[in-house]
Amino acid sequence: MPITYTWTATSLIGYPVIDGETDVVTRACYTVLADDGEGHTADYSNFALTPIDPSVPFIPYADLTNDIVIGWVQFNIGPDLIAAIQESLAIQIERQVNPPKEPEVLPLPWVPPVVEPVVVAETEVIVETSEPTN
Repeated sequence: MPITYTWTATSLIGYPVIDGETDVVTRACYTVLADDGEGHTADYSNFALTPIDPSVPFIPYADLTNDIVIGWVQFNIGPDLIAAIQESLAIQIERQVNPPKEPEVLPLPWVPPVVEPVVVAETEVIVETSEPTN
């Protein structure tokens, strides 16, 4: 089943007033949730600057939506980082589906191995002999 990636703005950071505009968002915290639909998920959280192309008109704070803010985030981090985030999440899910072999603790090659002496338990041996009776 294909992996679904859900991008969600989790908080907005900004200034009360900049250049005559109020409640100006300058950074957005976001999370990307990857879900394969079969119970395997992974997530990534970070923040990105939100200023976008100055030719885009200012959007009042009250009119912002998750889609608008995530659009800013994705515009500013770019397609290469978007692909890298999603690829990393896909790898995490793949490791849940097919866990890699657990690593083993290896001895230090410069330290001679410690040989534990083997203690053999002493046992009492009873030997019965019978002497011929005359």
